[in-house]
Amino acid sequence: MGAIDAFVNTFSLMVKNKNLYVLALIMSLILAPLSVYVLPQDLAELEMNQTAFQGGDVIVEEHGGALSEEFTQLFEELLKALAVLLVISLILSSIFQYSVTRGALAYIKGEQYSLSELIVEGIRHFPGTLLINIIYSIISVALIGAAALLVVAGVLTLPVGVVLIILGLLLVLVVSLLAIALSELAIPLYADKGHVGDSFEAFRLVFKNMLSSLGFGLLILVGIFGIMVAMSPVQFIGVALLDSEAGRYISAFIQAPFEALLYTFLWVAGVTFYEELKKKEELKKVEEEILDLGIEI
Repeated sequence: MGAIDAFVNTFSLMVKNKNLYVLALIMSLILAPLSVYVLPQDLAELEMNQTAFQGGDVIVEEHGGALSEEFTQLFEELLKALAVLLVISLILSSIFQYSVTRGALAYIKGEQYSLSELIVEGIRHFPGTLLINIIYSIISVALIGAAALLVVAGVLTLPVGVVLIILGLLLVLVVSLLAIALSELAIPLYADKGHVGDSFEAFRLVFKNMLSSLGFGLLILVGIFGIMVAMSPVQFIGVALLDSEAGRYISAFIQAPFEALLYTFLWVAGVTFYEELKKKEELKKVEEEILDLGIEI
């Protein structure tokens, strides 16, 4: 029940405290124009002139080298732009993830924070948030990669390996769901307790509550899928606007509110799941204390 309660409480908390969505929206609105501005504006040139290739070997021979050189240059520019955008996105997402997480925890505890105070808190703690996210990303990839080895072993031993492939896929799914639960709990632990090392308590909480963690990971995937489905009409409109520079900016801005909704959902869900697991632990402690007193429940 902990996973279901956390999932339901996520949407309840998002509705009751709309400032959490506003924080994520601020981040999305900052990233929207940056994502268009940073990326090379002449990427359309990567679409090679079809008529040049349809004109025969002579045209290919005359222009192939130039096209190849131009493509290589544009590709290098794209990689550099993506690297810059990735760094900016990681910093901003770390700032606002902490802000939203801290705001959700404060709301649950009955504390009051202004948007500016939460953003300042996010700026102060973004190095720790960024470090935790990087560490947990590496751990998640390593765990899923290790589980995928069973699938690889099955492929190499076909047809006998069909069983290994099926088992491997199931193991990848289970590990992926647990990795989601781990990643979701890490920042709430850090925001609540104040130290980067506290985020690793997520392992104890997840493996102590395996069924709840698996269910929570699955519900997170369902939630992401639902939001992506809701975004799909807007994404189609965005694709239609990519032909011009103004259209790319408009496309980025109209998608920003939906991206903010997705970020808010993911960050608040981690807080509500953390709170559910805390309640379970507190209840177990009370039961143990009662049993120690010799009182039967």
